[in-house]
Order: sequence, then C-alpha cells, then structure tokens
Amino acid sequence: MNFAIAPRLRRISHGVRGLFLGYNIFVDSDKLLLLDRVYQSEYPSAKSFVDLGGVWKVNAAYSLYTLRRHPLDQGILVDTDYPSGLQERLSHTPHLHVIRGDFTSEHIMKSIGSVDVAYFFDVLLHQANPAWDQVLARYSSLASCIVIYNQQYVRGKTSVRLTHLPLGEYLAITHAREEICRFVYAHANELHPTYKKPWIDFHNIFQWAITDEDLRAVMVKLGFREVYYQNCGPFLNLPAFENHEFIYLRDQRQSSVQVGKPI
Repeated sequence: MNFAIAPRLRRISHGVRGLFLGYNIFVDSDKLLLLDRVYQSEYPSAKSFVDLGGVWKVNAAYSLYTLRRHPLDQGILVDTDYPSGLQERLSHTPHLHVIRGDFTSEHIMKSIGSVDVAYFFDVLLHQANPAWDQVLARYSSLASCIVIYNQQYVRGKTSVRLTHLPLGEYLAITHAREEICRFVYAHANELHPTYKKPWIDFHNIFQWAITDEDLRAVMVKLGFREVYYQNCGPFLNLPAFENHEFIYLRDQRQSSVQVGKPI
C-alpha cells in the first residue's frame, strides 16, 4: 500500500460507521466508541456533558450520538461557528442546549455551569490565549470526567507552541494552508475582528504540538487520574502527530491544583 494514502483510507474506513448511523464521513468511529466506553464502563452514572467545539465538519454528531445512545438528562454544545441553519435545527433537539461562542471565555463557562463529562475532541491543539493547559485547568473545576481526542506530538519530548516558530518551520510541521498562515503571521499582533484576540492566537489553525507526557502531567496536577488511553494511529500525512484518546476521572484522593502558565 502507498503509505502516503494509508491515513486517508483509514480515516474513510473510520467514517463508515458514522455513515450507517446517518452522520457524514468526517464523523470518526473511534470517537463514537470512546463515548460508549465513557458511559458504559468508566462513568455509567453520568447525567450531563458539554461538547466543546463539536460543530466543525461533524455538525454536532458527537452530541447527538450521546443523547441518542445513552440515558443522559442534558447535553451542552459550544462552538464559535455554525453552518447556516444548523444552530436553529439543533435548538429543537430534546435535552440539548446549544451555545454560540468561545468555550474558553468566562461568560460561556458561567452559562455552562457544572457537568459530569467534558469532551475535548480535536480542540486542544488549537487553544492559545488561554493555552491548552489553562483551558483544561478551567474545565477541571466544572467537570468530573474529561474526555480527550487530540492530535498529539510524537517527534519530541516537550510540547511546542507552533505559532512561535518561524513560518517556514510551522508550515513544514503542520502542512497547513500557506495563505491563511502567512496572513496570521503578517498580522500577528492585530486583533481578530470577531474573536477579539491577536491573530497569532487564532484558534482555527494549529497552535500547539502537545506531548502525551505534558498532557498527563497537567491532568495529574489538576487532580485527575487516567482510566483509559488508546493510540488511534497517524493524523493525516503529518509524521509529527498521532491521534491519541484519553479518559480522565477526578481523583477523589487528590486536591485540584490550577495550572498557572502555559508549558
């Protein structure tokens, strides 16, 4: 097999189950199985969840799947961008509360309140200002279970703020669209007109390369214990990243410690 196309074929095969369930090809069966594991094995008493950034490409599929498959009382979906008409349609879904906004903002977090489970699917690597570890620290006080599926950095031992690298290095690691990245670098300290953060902190591009070691250290400091881990294989054609999934439960034997500064 041509190893350049193997990740793409794997992604398509993972999307087949989602197609049978009525979702689009971008819905990953690994994430569906991960959610089943949360509610069937690791936290069967959970009654509520928040799906953070759960709209892009999948149109809230993981929120909808959870509510259809598991007997929860409430789900909350938060994202900044919704395709035309989607937010209105989702607002009629029983037990689902839909919020438009940046899930890292204090205002949005107050509207969420406490939940049993928080989903971080494909979002931690995009978080800057606040950084990914600060975001986890904020949600550690709101959720008892944190579920992570993230594109983890496997080419180094420490996490890297990618947008602090020279543009050429950034593009070499991420293979991101050069046009938007050049714009972000050229306007790094200007405020984004919608998100009111500097363009260099723009969440729609890669911001961080996060190692498993650093992620685990953060979660231990926050008072959580890892109850499940799975390596789901390469991420696209990027040799520096793999898809890894984690389930963390609050460790009642420890007190939560907030993470102050980004790694």
